[in-house]
Amino acid sequence: MIYYKTFGKQGNKALVLGSSLGTSSNMWNNIVDDLAKNFFVVAFDTRGHGQSQNLGLEPSSVEQFAEDVIEVVDHLNIDKFTYAGLSLGGAIGQMLAIKYPERIERLILCCTAPKFGEPAFWHDRANKVLEGGLDSILEATKSRWYNPGTAETNAFAQSLLDELITFNPVGYANTCKAVADFDVRAKLGEIKCPTLAIAGTEDLSTPVSVMQELANAIPNAELIAVKGAAHIGNVEQPEEFKNAILNFA
Repeated sequence: MIYYKTFGKQGNKALVLGSSLGTSSNMWNNIVDDLAKNFFVVAFDTRGHGQSQNLGLEPSSVEQFAEDVIEVVDHLNIDKFTYAGLSLGGAIGQMLAIKYPERIERLILCCTAPKFGEPAFWHDRANKVLEGGLDSILEATKSRWYNPGTAETNAFAQSLLDELITFNPVGYANTCKAVADFDVRAKLGEIKCPTLAIAGTEDLSTPVSVMQELANAIPNAELIAVKGAAHIGNVEQPEEFKNAILNFA
């Protein structure tokens, strides 16, 4: 089973948190304690990441990541839950809502997409990491995750970059390949649960326009755009992301 940690009182309404490619459940550390005042929070490390690195050394898929989440909530005897995920975590959320609609009460999709560009980009990144390690993508990742100067002035932002280079390159590369294969654009209309999309106005990876298309394709979804947030939006604008999640979930 993948690694997970819990916060808050078991028995409260469950909120499951999924993190981005290249981060662990620690990505939510700056807001999770506040979320846990209202919810029983379950934060997990995706295969190939954090303390689930040993599970990410074989080819996998976003559908497998969703199955992993179901295994965790079943283990915790959670029937229905609200899910919030960012980037890759948002892709997992879309897959959960499509494959396990009876389990998802509400869905929060942060800085994500139903398809992340062209597969060749992700295969190239996987190969680069396998050849040169995660240090080889550190600067490019920093520029995608954050606004200029954030990592230099925000210790939490820098800690996530420091964690990235500790990951196993094979697990990370296999996750890149899973992202390359991910495309649920034709299935978004199947998502029936209440859905909130949270975009960052400074996000270059999944810009507001992409998030708007995502929200438009999901019945009755709503979109909010957080000013000043780049891709890992909860890092730079924690209050806005936290309040959006609490107000919707």
